Amino acid sequence: MATLISSFTGDEARARVLAAYERAMAFWPQPREERDVETAFGTTRVFTYGADGGGTPVVLLHGQSAGPSEWAPHVAALAEGRTVYAVDRVGEPGYSTQTAPIRTQDETAAWLEEVLAGLGLERAHLVGHSYGGWVALNHAARAPERVASVTVYDPPRALAPIKPGFVLGAIASLVGGAGFRYRWFEKLIGGTGAPADQAEAQTRFTVEALGGFRVRLLPPQEMADEELATIAVPALVLLGGDSRVHDARRAAERARVIPDVRVQVVPGAGHGIPVELFNSRVPEFVREVEDGRAARA
Repeated sequence: MATLISSFTGDEARARVLAAYERAMAFWPQPREERDVETAFGTTRVFTYGADGGGTPVVLLHGQSAGPSEWAPHVAALAEGRTVYAVDRVGEPGYSTQTAPIRTQDETAAWLEEVLAGLGLERAHLVGHSYGGWVALNHAARAPERVASVTVYDPPRALAPIKPGFVLGAIASLVGGAGFRYRWFEKLIGGTGAPADQAEAQTRFTVEALGGFRVRLLPPQEMADEELATIAVPALVLLGGDSRVHDARRAAERARVIPDVRVQVVPGAGHGIPVELFNSRVPEFVREVEDGRAARA
């Protein structure tokens, strides 16, 4: 049972990873608040930004070993007229503490449902990147009651098989040195338009996390057409045209199984979120959903 619980590799690693985490989180806009939500799978740290302007809240789900700091370039844009919650996922390097294994898709949805309930959110727009994108799609299919819409950027395996080269690179990054991990991650993310100092701090955190934390979460799962077809809320699927994770055009075709979806392949983009496009398109989509103007594209 213990082997199914994610953990730091040791006390020194924990100190290094959390120091890098704090440096990356320093780029979040202020004022931000934080709170802990108790779940059956452990304590989940949640960061909050923005005032209640009447809009339905946005809940951010980060990529694996990326942490809530990856949303630093996006939080202010997403918080216009609403509160933004960034979840520090249980089982990931950060301030959440895992106490029970998450072994299935249903358990993944159960954890997030407990977080949403613990935050007192009756409805929320789910926004996820990479692994967090799979978590968002999985939740919309399995526990849709609180989901107002779902937006994902480059979710691995959910819509298309993972490229063998990505798998080999990911394995090599775990056994290679910090220098190799840094170069591999930079190529994976690609240019995003984020400020250089933010991008550097975020990359340094992920590199430290890959070397100092053992993730024991369920890998992202392929979603069957039947599962995608049950997603009844409006969905926005953004895909990096040059993603090293999967074939973006194949993923785009499968995404169209979702009944109310708009899909965009971003030319030249990698696995990292293109800041300018994301910060305009996602708030626009959320407003369209709330105004009832969302239309399939």
